Amino acid sequence: MEQRWGVKAEELPDDHQAWSLEAHYIAAALCNTIYVLSPKRIILGGGVMQKGFLFPLIRGEVKRLMNGYIQHRGVLEDLDSFIVPPGLGSQSGVIGSAALAMASQRESYL
Repeated sequence: MEQRWGVKAEELPDDHQAWSLEAHYIAAALCNTIYVLSPKRIILGGGVMQKGFLFPLIRGEVKRLMNGYIQHRGVLEDLDSFIVPPGLGSQSGVIGSAALAMASQRESYL
C-alpha cells in the first residue's frame, strides 16, 4: 500500500487551515516585493490563485505584515486594486504568449 504524504490543493476544502498558511506565505513574498521594487500593481495568477477566496486573505495578511511601514495610499487604503487577478483570467498566459510571438514576428520584418 502506497503511503500518501500530501493532499492536492484542489482536494482541500475552502475553509481548511492550510489556505491561511498559504496566504501568509504569499503575503510575505509580496511584502518583500513591495519593499524592494515598489510596484504600481501586483497581479497574481496561476493554479492556486484560481481559489478566489485567497485574494482577501492575502490582502489582509499583507496589510497586517506591513503594519503601516509603507505610507502609500494605494497600499494602505486600496489593496483591492493593488493586488489583483489577471484581467484575462486563466487565458493570460496563452494570450500573452501569442502577443509576444506576434511582436517578435513584426520586429523581424523591420
